[in-house]
Amino acid sequence: MRALVQRLKPVLMPALLALLLALLPGRAWLPGDWRLVEGLTAFTPQWLALALALGVRALWRGQRLRALVFVLLATPDLVSALRPDGGTPGLGTPIAGGTDFTLYAANLGEDPAALGTALETLQGTTPDVIWLSEVPATRPAALEEAFDVMAAAYPYGMAWAPAPGRELRFLSRFPLRAREEFNPERARGRPGMRLVLDVQGQLLTVYALHTHPPTQAWSLKARNEALSWVGARVAASDGPVLVLGDLNTSAFSPFFRRWVGDSGLRCPSPWTCATGTWPAPWRPLVTPIDHVLAKGALQVRSLMRGPATGSDHYPLQAELTLKAPQP
Repeated sequence: MRALVQRLKPVLMPALLALLLALLPGRAWLPGDWRLVEGLTAFTPQWLALALALGVRALWRGQRLRALVFVLLATPDLVSALRPDGGTPGLGTPIAGGTDFTLYAANLGEDPAALGTALETLQGTTPDVIWLSEVPATRPAALEEAFDVMAAAYPYGMAWAPAPGRELRFLSRFPLRAREEFNPERARGRPGMRLVLDVQGQLLTVYALHTHPPTQAWSLKARNEALSWVGARVAASDGPVLVLGDLNTSAFSPFFRRWVGDSGLRCPSPWTCATGTWPAPWRPLVTPIDHVLAKGALQVRSLMRGPATGSDHYPLQAELTLKAPQP
């Protein structure tokens, strides 16, 4: 084994440099419909940390040129993460003359314990809009009662059972004026929902999603089909739009970056308009595949990772403002 390592050593560093070159400064040019690209680019923060660690290691050893190479590989992402104009417009900024509201979105992984933990958070935060995916369809009686009590505080919403064992729940304090459901032809069972809310007299279009994971060729196509359905409608919309849920695509994915750009949703930098949510049990590896995105008069003022539920996804909590129309 040692002899094999010594034999491969001359090619390991060039191969690693080539990989980091493709995944850091070069990922924008990678194909967006390859499963390998989806998997590797999802962990961009970890690749960036590796590049910086190798740069520090090279500098410690006096290999200044190699250290410079690693720093240059990391520079585009560092600039994107640190520049003051790289965030989402409106993030953290109070907006006068609008309607403020909060939301909570969580993938519960069909786990009754995760649902119970989420209910505790919801009792303490009372958001205005709730989107829950992979809600366990079978629940203990006490948990069912607690869920019903929580849901009773939300006069508007919908429930779906797209597949055996799990449900989707959308709850809102704002009136629901219209709904539309989309199921990918290639793989039904994770519908995309288009919902129109009446927010203090303004219509807000909401796309609540839980797409297929890009782990197989068919599921990658189904996910892309659902997101393309959403993207085309968001791009054609002149009104305010909210997209939320488990999109099963990282904010660093080339597909996601192009999808955001084509649709007009605001996410100028994946480092500042998203937060890592999965896999929750492996905190050092978390990547942002759950999203809250806005367009038009809707602004995301704050976005944060919520308390862990026990699911493999962290929930998202957000504060938003729907700006009043201009007179």
